[in-house]
Amino acid sequence: MRNNDNLWDISNRPSTKTKLEILEKVFNIWLTIWNKQDWAQNEWYIVDLFAGRGEYIDNGNKKDGSSIIFLRKIVNRRNSLRNNLKIKLFLVEKDKTNFKHLRESLNKFKEDNCIENIEICFFNIDCNDAIADIVKSINNTNKHPLFIFIDPTGLQIKKTTMQEIVKLQNPKDILFNYILEGVTRTSGIARKKDRGEELNKKESKTVETLKEFIGDDVDIIKANRKKLLEDYVEVFTAQGLNVVGYDVKYPDRNDILYYLLFAVKNKRVADIVKDVYAKQKEKELGLTLFGGKEFYINSILTIDSKNTAVSTINRKSLLYKTKVEYGDWTINHITGCMHGCKFPCYAMIMAKKFGWFKNYEDWRKPKIVSNALELLEKEIPKYKSQIDFVHLCFMSDPFMYDFENKELVPEIKELTLQIIEKLNKEGIRVTTLTKGIYPEEILDKQRFLQGNEYGITLVSLNDDFKKEYEPFSANYKERINSLKRLSQAGLNTWVSMEPYPTPALDETANNIENILEKIGFVNKIIFGKLNYNKLANYENNANPVWKNSDDFYKEIAAKVIEFCRKNNIKYHIKAGTPLSNYGTKNIFQK
Repeated sequence: MRNNDNLWDISNRPSTKTKLEILEKVFNIWLTIWNKQDWAQNEWYIVDLFAGRGEYIDNGNKKDGSSIIFLRKIVNRRNSLRNNLKIKLFLVEKDKTNFKHLRESLNKFKEDNCIENIEICFFNIDCNDAIADIVKSINNTNKHPLFIFIDPTGLQIKKTTMQEIVKLQNPKDILFNYILEGVTRTSGIARKKDRGEELNKKESKTVETLKEFIGDDVDIIKANRKKLLEDYVEVFTAQGLNVVGYDVKYPDRNDILYYLLFAVKNKRVADIVKDVYAKQKEKELGLTLFGGKEFYINSILTIDSKNTAVSTINRKSLLYKTKVEYGDWTINHITGCMHGCKFPCYAMIMAKKFGWFKNYEDWRKPKIVSNALELLEKEIPKYKSQIDFVHLCFMSDPFMYDFENKELVPEIKELTLQIIEKLNKEGIRVTTLTKGIYPEEILDKQRFLQGNEYGITLVSLNDDFKKEYEPFSANYKERINSLKRLSQAGLNTWVSMEPYPTPALDETANNIENILEKIGFVNKIIFGKLNYNKLANYENNANPVWKNSDDFYKEIAAKVIEFCRKNNIKYHIKAGTPLSNYGTKNIFQK
């Protein structure tokens, strides 16, 4: 900011007061959510790229600016925040006078409040020059939360700087003041140049500033302000972030001054902030003829991540009683599966029979049930008394792995977590089974029941077999490690060893002991053979059929039973497999 005392008097600037009020609420959400994530490390980061003086004046009284809002909120909540928490606060302010005021006010606040767990790093340089040093100073991992506040008065931050921020692996909550009025005014000057009019030195510098702000796509300057905004938001959405925007208007006219853009990967958190925005609108503008908060929710700018691999469908029902022998009730909130397994997939066979997909490639384009949570609201009260547990899911994968991007499919992960949470809040246990990996959110013991049971499918450790038959699932080591992490946290874990191949398909199949040794930490194991009649007829499959497989499966099932008995692991050998025992089919029931 320019060194102008009038800029720090917000007595007659309601837009700034709104911005600070929203910042405080959003930051409080950040503290609340991450304080519950047991898997997150105890070093968190806050970055304020335009920190200013740290405080304002409002009708003659001091009012907290962004940096003191952060400190005060942490101080007020220190008794409820986790032990041994360390927070690094990076404050950037280019103006020397403002920087001096900032440093003095922050150090005084820290001293007055005996703050020991917060390290403050000051930068008296341009934020575009500071970002490299900030990035080097943080642990760039998905276990270190990061909150970023960017509040320029104009277009001082370059798009390349924003891109450096969003590329960080850290889970990021970004609150960014997009100065719509500044972009609109500056792009008008750029269009003047485009018309062939000569620009003076100041105007030429202004156009260069806009180009640095929007990036290399200079043609976008010719677009209207909505297109300019949408193009800029791609900085976030292209990296898998969801964006909601609060439009702040001029106090004396019905034009938008700026958008407070909130960007985050977690769609659930984006919806929470969207709700905060709607409540703020209702508070400032009051009820309308069309309703209160719900009306404003629909008016909030919302731009979903472009990093999406799924489309949506609607269903008329969701919960149903399954006929799977060890199941109870189940939910299939996804159709299709990116894993694309090549041996007979029951889900794929049934989905094709019902005409839900056209071919293999179509099957690998999953669709989520967009009204799943609404259906559960209606169906849980109806069936709750009949339900022992709910399994996710027999017709797809609840934690589907995106093999190309080496991560879970975010939309599927978020919907699955919301479904588990909703069922658990009603006291309903959940079992899950995946060929993906488990997200660390599952470790949140306040959000999810301890009685849930989390499983992986594992029938081999042979990479050649995986490449042939499970080409797009998570690799075996990742699967095992993600499950082991849950077990070490005290959660119930299990493994499905089905359909288990013979040596005709996997030369290592005789050595099931190698797999069992890797999963000796689990609570339960289910074992079942591969149906070779189905394999022979599956998509004209030409793979060899081992007709004399009963002796092999009897030997392997015996090894599973012996291992489980020796290691006090519950087990079930599926019907149709040698040594199957009907009495163990209720392995998941209370």
